[in-house]
Amino acid sequence: MPKYAIIETESGLTVVPILPGRTPEEMAIQLGGIVVDPGPYPTYEEAYDALLAIRAEEESEE
Repeated sequence: MPKYAIIETESGLTVVPILPGRTPEEMAIQLGGIVVDPGPYPTYEEAYDALLAIRAEEESEE
């Protein structure tokens, strides 16, 4: 079962699966982004909750 990380691309923050044998950094490079939170999160839902928390924190800083 894949683990998940949060990356940022030109499209914004997104949750990505970390494929077996790969690192969050490799997945981010493959997708043209940078790692925001490497996790790893055991489920997509947990990673998405973390993504929402990051967005809320960014909005509160503005």
